[in-house]
Amino acid sequence: MPTDALLTLKLPEGYSFADLKLRRCADDAIDLDMDLVKLICGINGLDFDKVCQDPGPVVTSILTVWYKSHLAQGGQPDALMEQLRQPQRH
Repeated sequence: MPTDALLTLKLPEGYSFADLKLRRCADDAIDLDMDLVKLICGINGLDFDKVCQDPGPVVTSILTVWYKSHLAQGGQPDALMEQLRQPQRH
């Protein structure tokens, strides 16, 4: 997804960042509500089936844009998102 798409990603009305139900499910993996991701894909004209084949870029964009918006609106920091925002140490 190009960076300019990041800036124009539309989020669904009536939902909050918490509705994504973001959680860690394995060492380096995360889980979230894919029904909500499907809704966001529909709003933004993205092919959900193609997104599912390589979800990383789109899911990362959704999380980044929505979390920034969430914080900008006075939302509480999310512990997992704060971890994901940290540079990975090897």
